[in-house]
Amino acid sequence: MLRTTYLHSGWEFVQTDLENKKVGFSKTEWLPANVPGHVHLDLMENGIIPDPFERMNELGCQWVDQVDWSYRTTFEWSATEELPTRILRFEGLDTICTVRLNGEDIAQHDNMFVPLEVDVTDRLREGQNELRVDFQSAVRVGDERRAAYFAKEGLDDSVDRFNDRSFVRKAQYMYGWDWGPRLVSCGLWRPVSIVEYANRITDVHVHQEHHEDGSVTLRTTTTLAIEEGDRFGVDAQLFDPEGDLIAEFGAQAEIHIEDPERWHPGQNGEAVFYTLVTRLLDGDTNLEGDTVSDVQITTIGICQTRLLREPDQYGESFEFEVNGQRIWARGANWIPDHSFPAAVTRQRYREQIERAVDMGFNMLRIWGGGLYETDEFYDLCDEMGVLVWQDFPFACAYYPDDEPWQEVIRHEAAVNVRRLRNHACLALWCGNNENQEMFVNQWGGPDAQPPRYYGENHYDHVLPAVVEELDPGRSYIPTSPIGQPPEEKIVDEKRRGPNADGYGDQHNWDVWHGRGDWRNYTDSRGRFSSEYGFASSCCLSVWDKTLSEEDWEVRSPVVRWHDKTGKGYETFVGYTKLHYPDPISLEDWVYYSQLNQRDALRYGVEHYRRSDYCKGSLIWQLNDCWPVQSWAILDSDGNYKALAYELRRLYADNLVSIVRDNDQVSVWVVNDGTEEITGTIELRATELATGRLLGEWAEEFVTAGAGRRVNGLQASVAGLAVPDVLLTATWVGTEAWQLLAEPKAARLPAAEPLVISTSDDGYLTVKTTTPLVDLMLTEEGSPAKFLDNFLTVAEPGVYTLRCDEKPSYMEARSLSGEHRVVLTRSPL
Repeated sequence: MLRTTYLHSGWEFVQTDLENKKVGFSKTEWLPANVPGHVHLDLMENGIIPDPFERMNELGCQWVDQVDWSYRTTFEWSATEELPTRILRFEGLDTICTVRLNGEDIAQHDNMFVPLEVDVTDRLREGQNELRVDFQSAVRVGDERRAAYFAKEGLDDSVDRFNDRSFVRKAQYMYGWDWGPRLVSCGLWRPVSIVEYANRITDVHVHQEHHEDGSVTLRTTTTLAIEEGDRFGVDAQLFDPEGDLIAEFGAQAEIHIEDPERWHPGQNGEAVFYTLVTRLLDGDTNLEGDTVSDVQITTIGICQTRLLREPDQYGESFEFEVNGQRIWARGANWIPDHSFPAAVTRQRYREQIERAVDMGFNMLRIWGGGLYETDEFYDLCDEMGVLVWQDFPFACAYYPDDEPWQEVIRHEAAVNVRRLRNHACLALWCGNNENQEMFVNQWGGPDAQPPRYYGENHYDHVLPAVVEELDPGRSYIPTSPIGQPPEEKIVDEKRRGPNADGYGDQHNWDVWHGRGDWRNYTDSRGRFSSEYGFASSCCLSVWDKTLSEEDWEVRSPVVRWHDKTGKGYETFVGYTKLHYPDPISLEDWVYYSQLNQRDALRYGVEHYRRSDYCKGSLIWQLNDCWPVQSWAILDSDGNYKALAYELRRLYADNLVSIVRDNDQVSVWVVNDGTEEITGTIELRATELATGRLLGEWAEEFVTAGAGRRVNGLQASVAGLAVPDVLLTATWVGTEAWQLLAEPKAARLPAAEPLVISTSDDGYLTVKTTTPLVDLMLTEEGSPAKFLDNFLTVAEPGVYTLRCDEKPSYMEARSLSGEHRVVLTRSPL
């Protein structure tokens, strides 16, 4: 048998240099701490620092990362003869620390991404034991290591993007990003335990070999930790998705399945899994009376995912193929879901991934400035049919890559590749985020560049070698964007290099960080848009928790502090004012900025999905780690912004898209499903003020085969008064709408009162006497209860929206203004 005892109680912490010392007339004491956790959270709970998410408190918390912190606990232990090996296991230590047991230094650790196991068989005491972890400041140590490395390499201190964070293996976003605070922190961020055993399973690997005839061979390998001289056996049983036993074998086996049931993205909780139960027996396999020492259950989704990069008429493709079927990848980039990742629960992971599935995602990219995520995260992606593009944790920086550092990265990568390789959702390993582009395009200017691409040894040698050895057959790229073939070293007139059109994936930031207006998205000929986005405000309910009364202004210092985009706040606001009215109140700013973000990504996604060359859209970004104005689709509370509601349409298999060129309008239809579809395209022009029909056009029997896009209808709107017109297009149950005028110039009806009924559980019924454009419903500033929102209707009438639970009160506003709500329990 195996016994795991978690050591999560009784922890205390202290600022290391103040232990047993006085501050003024008060003696510093050890204070209660939470494990798993982070020092900032412990300081908050003890009233030492305010919440760094509120107001500008982040700025006042910077001292925390300049000092060292110590944690300790005591625990009772007594020996069990049947469990002679005792391991102290830390699943996550953040980051540079010394571990002490009963006053003895037993380990040094230096990597947030790698567990630490220490054999304490001869070090544990009967009775009470004291465990202590002393953390050094990652900021200070990073600066020291940088100085030493620069001296060894002969680098000038002016080299840009080669800072303290490059020299500490921890989540890079914790040092601050253009959407996140600088809260570097430290702590025991994942579980701590004593693991006792005689024999133990350390790894079960199931490698899948897929054959042209559709069959698959599963090669299973079990790795053990065994006491020398012990008799043991391995009994493994493989069950099919219906629960029937299909094979029984030992530590290694090849199982051939002629017609396997396959895992496929988009199955939304109905994913198909085989189950492997591996038991380690104290004795020979199958002998009666043998004791089970350890058991491991491995869930197997039979799936082959490949990244295809093939020469074609546009350059070179970048397209995912799953089980022999090419897919159009739809999703977003995932950042760590909290500034202090220990705070993210399994339930929070589930809620966030469920939201992604609701929006039509089939892929998430785990961005390189974050983490190898928790086992729970990948389990949920397996369960809900979401592919994972996994960056190794390097982002927007140079990294030391001499031989000692290569060994550090080789070990880190091996540990995490072994941990993740059995997951069906895992689609791609990627060496880093934007580091090659940074070097080629000389971010920071020519004078700030190092003489070579530091980190290249990791991405071009260490990491691909680890993937090839431990996860053979899985696709790998050294960087994102990968762009043009490296051997060609092409840099176009915009110096985009790895980010140029025609090859690989593209991070299309030329719009937000360059030309500003989202209408420039149509200039891109990217083969796969793996990062692009437009920023907006968080929801009002988040501001309500973040601001004080005096901060409640669009341009207050605190509101601007919670904008890390680096654009200059007036530029950020100006992007929205190109299309929407000047935001007078914070309520205006939330509404208009979210609509502008929605319009931007609608324009971009529709452009990419209409094209024959682009095969994927991963929006920057899905989520936020704190209350902030950013490119996120969901704010830090998980609230849907306007874009989130629209993505259900934009990411559906079938899409209709309105394209206007002056007086000429085209209606495109897109089919990224697996079956050919035929239907009638209808286009209607109605008057915004009244809903009166101004014109209609139709094209019957428009057919789009699987994976095809068709320009199916053309119409002229010449003669229509632009400020008065709302266009609506429909095809096979999907719909799109578009104002002819900019929203700020549209002639809208007055904001009439709305009658809203809550008579049906799970639904709201809205009665309007005028057309509505972008009706937003909230309760105390939160849209959380409203499963459908931002309603646009061309005619007066009664409309039904889904809601999670009945609101007792609600606010309503549309482009016409704020609406008085008459709430009734009677049917309409």
